[in-house]
Amino acid sequence: MKKIKITLRKDGTQKVEVIGAVGEECVQFTQELENRLGRPIGPRELKPEYHETETEVERDREVER
Repeated sequence: MKKIKITLRKDGTQKVEVIGAVGEECVQFTQELENRLGRPIGPRELKPEYHETETEVERDREVER
């Protein structure tokens, strides 16, 4: 399940993190939020999960069992 974690800092900046998404899916998920807010969230920092594919994630889960 995909989740968005939003951190609001005391200096007024924010951090938006997508949890449970891989590849382009995380960017699409935050774009939906940006569209609803009517403005970009800020600069993007892509996590290692962005470069994974669904197949790689499924394989990792199977190995962990």
